[in-house]
Amino acid sequence: MIVPSPSPLVAPPPPPAGFALMWRALLPIGIGIVAIAFLLGVFDTSARPAWIFVLGTAISLVGLASLGRFLYLKSRQGIAALEAEIEERLGEETKR
Repeated sequence: MIVPSPSPLVAPPPPPAGFALMWRALLPIGIGIVAIAFLLGVFDTSARPAWIFVLGTAISLVGLASLGRFLYLKSRQGIAALEAEIEERLGEETKR
């Protein structure tokens, strides 16, 4: 059985890298900082826990943006794989 080569016109996008993978570190760090701010808020009545909370929230938001980019790139990879599979099947049917 001859296996048709994938079309050179449909190339899957590269795997996520850089900013798209930062969520793995930033989300746990941000959530940890927010938890520390809540714990400090129980004992400290100054503005320090509020500023720590703001810092943790900012880090978490960057982590969420990174996660969104990661999910977007993964969905593009899935769509490219589906397109390649459909094109492969259509190519087999036209050869028959």
